[in-house]
Amino acid sequence: MHTLIVGSHQTGRGPFIDRLLSALGPELKLYGYRSVKEPPGEDGNCPIYIYPAAGERLRGQDNLLGWCKAQRATVNPEAFERYACLIEGARPDGLLVLDEIGPMESASPRFCAAVLAALDGRIPVLASVRDKDTPFLERVRTHQNVRCFTLARDNAETLYPDVLDFLRLQIKGHFQSELRDRA
Repeated sequence: MHTLIVGSHQTGRGPFIDRLLSALGPELKLYGYRSVKEPPGEDGNCPIYIYPAAGERLRGQDNLLGWCKAQRATVNPEAFERYACLIEGARPDGLLVLDEIGPMESASPRFCAAVLAALDGRIPVLASVRDKDTPFLERVRTHQNVRCFTLARDNAETLYPDVLDFLRLQIKGHFQSELRDRA
């Protein structure tokens, strides 16, 4: 089972995942991606960037996913296509972080396919998922290999220990299974 943190805009899914990753420790190898929405520029647009989960937060045209202004997104599907490799390249010696999966991803068939393939796979996944009603997000949230934890502004503290325990069990079970398979 994979761990999905589901919530609406501004519920703190990113910081919640930061806290989980910190508790899991720096020795855990991280694959996948993180995304960040920057503060608005003079034009009112907030640029959104993608970068490797364990990498530097470099920002440039190549990893610019799009812009958001007044809850409306302009998508750069080519960036999603380029960065699908962050999901496809995950190895079984770590955790696959997908932060975040939202409506913008629907513009990239390769990215969507990579996410769904990861959920079909054995590498443990920790993902932040928007609660928007799109066909792709519905497929992610209802996937047979996921457990969804719904994060709201008022439940982070009570939800955290349950999510951390579940995630630790999934990671431990995965590594034990990998060791058995290698023997």
